[in-house]
Amino acid sequence: MISHQQKVQHLYLRAGFGETPAVIKEKMNSSIEKLVDDLFARSKQFQSLHYLEDPVKGQNVSNFRVLIMLLRAPEQARQLNLEWLDILATSPAQLREKMTYFWHDHFATSTQFAWLMQVQNNTFRKNALGKFGKLLHAVAKDPAMIVYLNNQQNKKDHPNENFAREVMELFTLGEGNLYTEKDIKEAARAFTGWTVNKKGQFEIEEKEHDEGEKEFLGRKGNFNGEDIINILLEEKQTARYVTTKIYKEFVNEDPDEAIINTLADEFYESGYDISKLMRSIFVSDWFYDEKNVGSRIASPVELIVRYKKLIALDFKDGKNMSGLQKLLGQVLFFPPNVAGWPGGKTWVDSSTLAMRMNMPVRIIKGGGFDIRPKPEYEDAPEDENMLKTKKKAEVISDWTPVVNTFKHVKEDALTDTMMAHFIQCSPDKIDKSMMEKYIDHSTLEKRIISTAGVLMSLPEFQLI
Repeated sequence: MISHQQKVQHLYLRAGFGETPAVIKEKMNSSIEKLVDDLFARSKQFQSLHYLEDPVKGQNVSNFRVLIMLLRAPEQARQLNLEWLDILATSPAQLREKMTYFWHDHFATSTQFAWLMQVQNNTFRKNALGKFGKLLHAVAKDPAMIVYLNNQQNKKDHPNENFAREVMELFTLGEGNLYTEKDIKEAARAFTGWTVNKKGQFEIEEKEHDEGEKEFLGRKGNFNGEDIINILLEEKQTARYVTTKIYKEFVNEDPDEAIINTLADEFYESGYDISKLMRSIFVSDWFYDEKNVGSRIASPVELIVRYKKLIALDFKDGKNMSGLQKLLGQVLFFPPNVAGWPGGKTWVDSSTLAMRMNMPVRIIKGGGFDIRPKPEYEDAPEDENMLKTKKKAEVISDWTPVVNTFKHVKEDALTDTMMAHFIQCSPDKIDKSMMEKYIDHSTLEKRIISTAGVLMSLPEFQLI
């Protein structure tokens, strides 16, 4: 039986990045419907990424200026990463940020121009809870996406099929659904001339656009890129594919076909209203079924943001937060490829699971992290003496809010009360007697902190 507390925590873990025990206690007297309304209301106002100023300010850039931008991009991308992490952890617009995070994976992109990644991220945020069609049109004209999928090379006499293929395979219909290789070629012709100018803006080079008749998904016409997107939106398969992906991310990796079909029909009939789809999910009784609660492995970013919320996790040197992401297997703005992060069980292997389970002890003891990534095959071995002199990444944390939340709980109920806040899946297999061996009872504060640390060290803490 799923308790109301578990349901509340489930909602905030899936529709956001979790909440502190203190916030959960405040929400306990509210109905799920009211909490969902509040999530949507708080997401109407939001903060965009603004670390980078427009480097060109509407002017054409020289090749030298482009080189300077490329040289500065790595540090700018790192700072952009840190800014977004902080927004994910602190923004009241948690639902909008979670959807922005989802679209960042769905439309996975990475370019060497940090400014373009900031522009794209803000495009996701602006359209995150609007109409999917409007978002899709915006992404098709997004400079970062055009650069990433080589549509600048898509010319009338030499079509480049990259974007045309991915817009069907990954963004709308899903791999192998409805379209043929001929449809990809014809769609590529429709997107010819779509490029990025020297101001870093979308532009259509008319002389490079193929004005000839195209045949796409059984329709004929002098189609351009916008026409192709509208045709894709006319296909119910697009609604079903996007709904399935959202279901697997927000509900359960094991799809329920009956529920997905109903949601997809509603999504299509609503004109691809993202807010309506997400609200339908979050207020449905089946969303809170036992099989869905605590069933997902938290992604590295979800895990890090949860730590930032719970104990204000940070590093004395900001560079190390990027290193921690890399070590855990997910760095914002750097997806592995256009398909995004595979997620699920791929988030953990023997190395990353050990790292996840050892994090609380390292944080509590203040010993820091060895965040050097695993060496690649081509890397030269490091000198042992040099390794000994390398300092670990010094971590910063604040356990005061956790202590204050639980310090008035009766001693004999403390472990169970804290477990209910930190563990979402069934606790039946957790050996509390074994836990006690690692809990420091010397003072109440140390007991609370060490109990939280032990709970965070459990594999079950990774399930949200």
